[in-house]
Amino acid sequence: MPNKPHHLEVKVTFATADEPYRGEYTGSATIGTVLGDSLAAFGVAADGTTRYYLKHDGDEVPVDKTVGEIAGNAHALHLKLRTETIQGAS
Repeated sequence: MPNKPHHLEVKVTFATADEPYRGEYTGSATIGTVLGDSLAAFGVAADGTTRYYLKHDGDEVPVDKTVGEIAGNAHALHLKLRTETIQGAS
């Protein structure tokens, strides 16, 4: 029987959203993919003045890390979408 890819339930919360974004990802999916999907789900468009990033357990998660690396042995992952104003942006 072939191995099925391991899927993780990912929840992303955003302070300005009424509901969290929820998606299912393989362990090899990058955090950058989750970030892009969650921004689209929240209707956020890049404007050049704000940087968007995800946090897990209080730390920023690099976009090149995978969902599996961050989740470890867990079957679900909760991330928080945060923003930072880019100084000097026009």
